[in-house]
Amino acid sequence: MYFVEVLVFVSILYFVIRPIYNAFLFTRPLRFRISFFTPTSLGVEYEDISLTSKDGTILDGWYIKSRNGAAVILLHGHSGNRLAMNYHAEALLKAGYGVLAFDLRAHGNSGGKRFARSQCEVDDVLTAVTYISKRPDVTAAGIGIAGVSVGGLLAIQAAAQTVAIRAIWADGASPATMGDMYPPYSLKSRYQLAMQRYYMWLIDLFVKRPSLPNNIDLFAKIAPRPIYFVSTGTAGEQRLVRHYVEHVQEPKTLWEIPDGRHAEGWHAREEEYGRNLVSFFDQNLVHKSSSRVVLPIEEQSTTQTEEQNMTTETTKTADANDEIAYDATIPMSWANMVAFSLFPIGYILFFWPYRQIWGESVLANVIGVDFSDFILILVIFFASILVHEWLHVFGFTRVGKAPKTSVKYGFSWKGLAPYAHCSAQMTTAAYRISVALPGIVLGVIPAILGIVLGVWWLTAWGTLMFAAAGGDLAVLLAIRKVPKDAMVQDHPSKAGCQVLNSADI
Repeated sequence: MYFVEVLVFVSILYFVIRPIYNAFLFTRPLRFRISFFTPTSLGVEYEDISLTSKDGTILDGWYIKSRNGAAVILLHGHSGNRLAMNYHAEALLKAGYGVLAFDLRAHGNSGGKRFARSQCEVDDVLTAVTYISKRPDVTAAGIGIAGVSVGGLLAIQAAAQTVAIRAIWADGASPATMGDMYPPYSLKSRYQLAMQRYYMWLIDLFVKRPSLPNNIDLFAKIAPRPIYFVSTGTAGEQRLVRHYVEHVQEPKTLWEIPDGRHAEGWHAREEEYGRNLVSFFDQNLVHKSSSRVVLPIEEQSTTQTEEQNMTTETTKTADANDEIAYDATIPMSWANMVAFSLFPIGYILFFWPYRQIWGESVLANVIGVDFSDFILILVIFFASILVHEWLHVFGFTRVGKAPKTSVKYGFSWKGLAPYAHCSAQMTTAAYRISVALPGIVLGVIPAILGIVLGVWWLTAWGTLMFAAAGGDLAVLLAIRKVPKDAMVQDHPSKAGCQVLNSADI
């Protein structure tokens, strides 16, 4: 009978609750604010800008002045912020382009309480276009746009509404509606499309805004302006982007990166991605080709005296040790999948052995609690979540030897959950221990004790805390290939960490 219980539990969790949870997070993304990085880390001067969108929403961002008369607007993906476009920004800045990077509404430091695929988000991009078109350092035919994931969707939608955008780079662009989806080609694809339809319907339900028009219906309005499509992987994204390309008139380009992950194609083809990005805008935006120079910080070092050069070289070497080599992260969609998978795994690891040893069902005991006991369980659960995050802090400061000032511990009203983030560097081994500590101390150990002692509520509580550590397991999976002695720091907006150049990798 307990196999039926597991099957029913997993089915409801996966087919009903998971899409609701993901749709809720899409409309109310967890907010990761800008804290430790600015463009000065790239050796350039920048301006902090605040744009006021059509509905009054404030959008925070950076603008780096153009040196070649052209500039590109960068749009990050869902659940990120402008830092997610650092690679694109650096490649363009080295080529002389101006860059405007801002946080989408309800993301990063920008205003807004809800996010959706709607005209409000497109108006935000059009506001950025208006700002950049008034810059004296940018020519009228020198404005391009580059978007990743949902940023690619917004780039396409905005380009259809203004001719000021002269070239569009769309990396893994999301569908605007189900009308953008490719036709079903197998039984599995029919299931995937049905789940996608359910998911997008839930998003519309949570945020009651009119839907955008289909992307494929807008390509005619964009032509003859060029679009450069990028797709990663060999599954749904590849088929979706190919479906886009079939509906686009020339000029168009498709670059497929089968070994890349969604929104991380640049990581799989680092040098080639940067060359293609710059080459695309070089060919399609009005610019001064003679402005292709190195970043200012590198220019300064060549004009100093020999003694100053020695000092500068020492400083640059020290800074290089702190630069980010690559991100060891896992997409949030996969992190959610890992987190949800721990419920059935916990059931099999703990509930099943308890029933075999003691002859009673933990799940039946849980379901049979009365209302007062249920309230007590909720109180204990939320208290345990606070302890969960405190154990991360304990790991960062005691195991990772991070200073207390580098650790942020608090409660996110946006995500309705406590959080702990550490900006200090530590070894991968110490980081792994800090991440795994709550799941072991609050989850695995109590669950096993409950099985040994025959205490059903202790087993249930340990299993719940084990499942609550699903996000931590996702982080451990993301960093599984990082050497244990490498220096890392907690990623500010993704599940995983950033590996530093000082690491022996």
